[in-house]
Amino acid sequence: MTTRIGSKNKKVNSKGANSSSSTTSSSKQYPEVSIDGLSSPASSSMRSKLLHSHSDNIPAEAERSKENVTVTVRFRPLSQREIRQGEEIAWYADGDTIVRNENTPSIAYAYDRVFGPTTTTRHVYDVAAQHAISGAMEGINGTIFAYGVTSSGKTHTMHGDQRSPGIIPLAVKDAFSIIQETPNREFLLRVSYLEIYNEVVNDLLNPAGQNLRIREDAQGTFVEGIKEEVVLSPAHALSLIAAGEEHRHVGSTNFNLLSSRSHTIFTLIRFCRNCKTC
Repeated sequence: MTTRIGSKNKKVNSKGANSSSSTTSSSKQYPEVSIDGLSSPASSSMRSKLLHSHSDNIPAEAERSKENVTVTVRFRPLSQREIRQGEEIAWYADGDTIVRNENTPSIAYAYDRVFGPTTTTRHVYDVAAQHAISGAMEGINGTIFAYGVTSSGKTHTMHGDQRSPGIIPLAVKDAFSIIQETPNREFLLRVSYLEIYNEVVNDLLNPAGQNLRIREDAQGTFVEGIKEEVVLSPAHALSLIAAGEEHRHVGSTNFNLLSSRSHTIFTLIRFCRNCKTC
């Protein structure tokens, strides 16, 4: 049984100091599945419910999505540069599910979950992403998709740093923790890491894998020739990501300038045997 969990960064043209993410899962199990990172859900593009109402009429909890796609919004605080330039916050979180604009506070936008600027990445992961990882380890495919304007916090949320790990390292750590807690199963984890740069797919784990083709077969969509590395520990997986970052077209010095051209997809593939669901 093969299961894939994909995570990706992407930019969209929207204004505001916030980033959004969507989490998708499929309730079906497949002997082989496509790389989820290559198929963005049609309903995940900043999906929201527009509520024309005054603040005293908004319920404490907005209606939760009954679909497999959930959309969350994470706000970041103003940067020091923005503060020095006298910029002000235009959008803000009103509770756990509502987003409002300072100029039109009577209009509310409802999402599955909204995180304010003081929320930690760990909390975002626990609430909005962890279920996709646990589901993937049980055979349910999932994708965690982050998107927003340049400097909105996508990389901070997805990758993080040593002090505040992002969703990807937290997910990898959780996957290995689940393996340790499931001694009656045999697991094998593989990872792939690719970059889409100016609509060209490049393998970040194999510098020779450039301009790869996306194919479709009876089992779904896949990248032809993509390298999948077996990983033995969280540190091993993260070292591969770090190595892959060195092969990206966008360097750290001009990342914000050119990041709209570069999107990355990290995929964790889980193989399992000797269990009832595999």
